[in-house]
Amino acid sequence: MDKKMKELSWPTFHEESNVKYKVSVNQPVIKGERLLVVTFTKNTGYQAVGYAQETIDLRVICKKKYGVPTIIDKEGSQRRLFLNILLGCYYHYFFIEDADKKRIASYIKSNENNTSYLVKEFLTWIQKAWDTEAMEKRKAQGKLMDEDYALCPEELPNGLVEWIRRYILPEDNVIIHKQGGWKGKCYACGQDVKANANRRFKHQHSSKCPNCGTEVICYRDTSDNWNATTVENIVAVQKGTDGKTVFFRQWRLLRDHTARWENIPRSLKEVARYAIREKETAKWQKEGKESHFYGCERYTLDNRTKWRGNCIYDNGFTFFPGGVQENLAGTQMQYADLEGYLRSARGYSKNPIYFLEYFVKYPVTEFLWKAGYHKLLHEKIWGLKKEDRNAILWQRKKLKECFRFPIRLLKVLPPEEWTMDKVAITSEMWKRRGSGLTEDELKAALHLGNSVKELERALNYASVVKISKYIEKQHEEGKGTESKLYSVPADTIRTYRDYLYECEQLQLPLTDNMILFPPHLMAAHERTMAQVKFEKNKADQEKFQKQIKKLEKYIWEDGGLLIRPPVQQEEIAKEGVVLHHCVGGYIQQVAEGTTAILFLRHAAEPDKPFYTLELNPKTLKVVQCRTDQNKSYDREPEIKEFVETWLQKVVHKRKKKKAA
Repeated sequence: MDKKMKELSWPTFHEESNVKYKVSVNQPVIKGERLLVVTFTKNTGYQAVGYAQETIDLRVICKKKYGVPTIIDKEGSQRRLFLNILLGCYYHYFFIEDADKKRIASYIKSNENNTSYLVKEFLTWIQKAWDTEAMEKRKAQGKLMDEDYALCPEELPNGLVEWIRRYILPEDNVIIHKQGGWKGKCYACGQDVKANANRRFKHQHSSKCPNCGTEVICYRDTSDNWNATTVENIVAVQKGTDGKTVFFRQWRLLRDHTARWENIPRSLKEVARYAIREKETAKWQKEGKESHFYGCERYTLDNRTKWRGNCIYDNGFTFFPGGVQENLAGTQMQYADLEGYLRSARGYSKNPIYFLEYFVKYPVTEFLWKAGYHKLLHEKIWGLKKEDRNAILWQRKKLKECFRFPIRLLKVLPPEEWTMDKVAITSEMWKRRGSGLTEDELKAALHLGNSVKELERALNYASVVKISKYIEKQHEEGKGTESKLYSVPADTIRTYRDYLYECEQLQLPLTDNMILFPPHLMAAHERTMAQVKFEKNKADQEKFQKQIKKLEKYIWEDGGLLIRPPVQQEEIAKEGVVLHHCVGGYIQQVAEGTTAILFLRHAAEPDKPFYTLELNPKTLKVVQCRTDQNKSYDREPEIKEFVETWLQKVVHKRKKKKAA
């Protein structure tokens, strides 16, 4: 900042009113140029009327010859973001002298007299100046501008119509039927058809055309289904009139409801344009859509709208191969093996737009493709999983720099077998072992696949080769049993992972090979699982036993019947199973002391379930007393009389003694 500008004083303003800023104007001459300096001084009395929004003093420096307006604070720091704050508060009162108001109005060529509206117009003028500057910079850098869609020729590519008639329409095996499913039109044979008496056309179900016998899919003509109105998305490549920009035009081939297709160009509705120029990409849409649960509503946009993203409209398309080499000639994409990509994209969604875009955007793409690592490119184009996004450093310019490990390790597999998952595993193994990583270890890790991450605990104690051999042996042994413990290797790996976790919980020494590699994995897993469960329930068991101790005072035997509390949690669970009721779910409540469970038994068979009694520990009233199939003790007077006698002689008697 110029010294004279720094020397300009910052005024103060205090007034208990709804005036938020005082606006003052200076016109200093610096380096032979007269500037317009507009200072926004906050009103320190503004807080007194109930507004708490933070404000700061700002200064706008406007030059006539050089640059664009700049907003600074008292320290000279640029504060562009505060323009939005000023714009947001323009409806508050500003204080400005008439002379200063005229200076601003003259500078921006305004006739506005209202102070607040003049300030807003001034701030809007600043924003426009910034936008113009940004646009000029984008043009100078060769960026794709909003209006660049017009560089694309409007005429259809040569041969497109004939290609549609030859390759697209014969594959359109659908019947569009009326409500009710009795009448429709078959687009395989082009005839109006009627459904057979016993089989109406059903929306989104397969059928056979009654006329030509072709296997078709049926769609109701009034549905929102894309197939009811559209045959296919079609994309073709064309070179822009500037000779530098390559466009990919996308059309929806709308249905000709006569099925005669006499005028295919009329059925083509352009919905999007994608552009690639050097490393710049852009997308314009002419059609919008709003998806909902049952379908999708489409609408035509007033103008071609440029979108930030370049995602493919409607997700997929069929690519017209005509004129590709001709249109890519002279661009950075002319050496891209597009034909090879389209041939090798088996099992993947073909997207030549992204293939060509990544070819120019990431230089390493060309080297990966030429070296035969095709699957890596297909996965990148298809869309990477979150955990694989950084497996390759796509911005690097050399093959040896794009991997997080030495490229000599790529030799352990043929190029066509490498996937993103395998690259990620190799990166992780190299990070763990460094230069000590051998080819045998890497092969073993790749053989285990993503499961190697689940065996991280074991890798702290043994090599991946040894772990892999152990998993393989246990899998074969488990597969040979009648129960077929491990139907797939992943089952064995998950069991081993859980076993290792349990060992750590029990603080077992995994440095001991007999613990790390038990001869019979499933048996060892069952033992550790039971022990972990026991340890986990130990605290609950202690609470449970404390409550049972309190219930021992209610033990009573008379007339061949006995009432006693359970001894262990398992006894309550068994009671529920034998008597077919739900007392097994009361274990936690007993441990917490919110309810009390006691057993009513024949004295001669104290361990054989007979009746289960629930007692409210606070009111000392019987909540319920039930036997087999949840039958209440009300049905047996002898049992009910025994319980009531027990309440009087044992439960309530003890309560009276405690009260005394």
